[in-house]
Amino acid sequence: MDLIKCDALKRDYYRQPKPWIVSAERFFDGNDDESSIGWNVIPYPGITAFRDLLTGLLRRPDVEAVYAQLDELDLSEAVWPSTDVIFVVGTISPDELQRILSPLLPNEVCLIEFTVPELIKQRHQKPVVGATWWG
Repeated sequence: MDLIKCDALKRDYYRQPKPWIVSAERFFDGNDDESSIGWNVIPYPGITAFRDLLTGLLRRPDVEAVYAQLDELDLSEAVWPSTDVIFVVGTISPDELQRILSPLLPNEVCLIEFTVPELIKQRHQKPVVGATWWG
């Protein structure tokens, strides 16, 4: 784990109000902490699988952005912030996203209409599909 990037990520968001929304690229940059996403998936596909599939979505013409919603920002611990919610902005359908993410075994993939974080609404006009890995 890149501790400098980890600390910078935590400090950038720590004083901001929740929800803490970060691009998938930044969430995975320097992150090799397997407890940061999908910790409850058995068998665990690995942080590289999460990184490759989620950031790989950005190469699709029907995906505009991918964000992680951070759960915890413990400044005292050398652990990466965790997430169990990913937001995918674009015209990709929930069924197509479910198919792509199936190796990661998400609990749910669905269109998000009423609970889209304000930061995403401000930056994007496209629909938002959410994927979750809740314990």
